[in-house]
Amino acid sequence: MTFISKCLNYLLFFVLLLFSLLPMWVLYGVSKFMFVMLYYVFGYRKKVVMQNLKGSFPAEVDTHKIAKQFYLHLSDMFLETVKYLTISKKGLLRHLSCDNPEIMEQYAAENRSVIFMSAHYGNWELLIYALNLLFPHLAIGVGKPLSNAVLNVLINNKRSKTGMKIIHANNIKEEFAKDKDRLTASLFLADQYPGGVKKGFPVTFLHKETEFMYGAEKYAKDYNFPVVYADVIRIKKGTYKIHLIKITDHPQQCEYGFIMNSYIECLEKTILRAPQYWLWSHKRWKNIEGFYAKRK
Repeated sequence: MTFISKCLNYLLFFVLLLFSLLPMWVLYGVSKFMFVMLYYVFGYRKKVVMQNLKGSFPAEVDTHKIAKQFYLHLSDMFLETVKYLTISKKGLLRHLSCDNPEIMEQYAAENRSVIFMSAHYGNWELLIYALNLLFPHLAIGVGKPLSNAVLNVLINNKRSKTGMKIIHANNIKEEFAKDKDRLTASLFLADQYPGGVKKGFPVTFLHKETEFMYGAEKYAKDYNFPVVYADVIRIKKGTYKIHLIKITDHPQQCEYGFIMNSYIECLEKTILRAPQYWLWSHKRWKNIEGFYAKRK
């Protein structure tokens, strides 16, 4: 990355910080304009979104309506995430709550670390920012580094402002070993496509064969950490709650695949309840030859 590129990235981040100081009602006004640009003008990944939706629902479902709702939500979510760059801890907790925190409190009382599974649903950045505020455990976010090295550092610094520790998938083994004696809740947004050929956990998901990243199951078994799924529920614009669902208390006693299959079953129920809040713009089914082939 050149010096000029680095300067431009710092400038962009500074502009976002200034933008985040605006009231939320102003940002939602900008979101409406952003929706028009994404959906009607540029058609951002529209072919991918429509192919994903049409391949996941029967013909009688109005996938165009879901797509429009998805882009409205995507625009809102982007501006909400900008707001989180400078929002206070109390502000974050006004936007995210948990209706059954006693599950995590009991694990803390037993001094048991937890594997926390969720997805790119609702506003997952809010979950990243607020997780360390909701429960007694030290929150650890597991993910892939952003392709832009400068923004990766700046954004992760903001993500960790409430105490979450950010680790990258490429050094997860070493980081888990470091924290094995600490009380942690490691967050896996496990619905990303693993990439490559036969690198993931094969499963039927939304009526199609695909593969999932299976690190959550692997490390749950390695350390015998209980696994909990966070069912994200949108209350109103910008406000969510999570309902915790136990997948297992004893991973090492489970058959291979039980954790991943249970997670995928939970995720499907979440998506089908309100599909517009899932990230449909990612190529989830790249394993199916020709699924994303250009249409004439």
